[in-house]
Amino acid sequence: MAQTRLLIIDDEEDYASALAERLRMRNFGAVAVYEAKDARAAAEQSHPDVIVLDLFMPGMEAKDMIKTLKDIDPEVEIIIVSGHALPSLAEITQTAFSYIIKPIDINELIEKINEAVLKKKGAM
Repeated sequence: MAQTRLLIIDDEEDYASALAERLRMRNFGAVAVYEAKDARAAAEQSHPDVIVLDLFMPGMEAKDMIKTLKDIDPEVEIIIVSGHALPSLAEITQTAFSYIIKPIDINELIEKINEAVLKKKGAM
């Protein structure tokens, strides 16, 4: 079975790097970028199956970033992560696969990633 490709987009560099490393240790192909301006190129280059996207990053509106990422690959599944639970996220989260509040439980994230991969493959 092919390794699941992940793109982590989060401006907290230490956090994103550690998360990517933890996922690589669990046999995921994880790449992290730390600036919104790098997200498009990284998505085009890495062809991720699933994107883990920090909701609040300097230089981007989440709904615009989701649209950009979906324009690159309409089939990519996006898991939004945030340290803030806001009720106004309904519109944004409708275009994403799932939403997780930080700090992330790695097992919960892996479960969501696996569900997203199944959905992408049409198994859900």
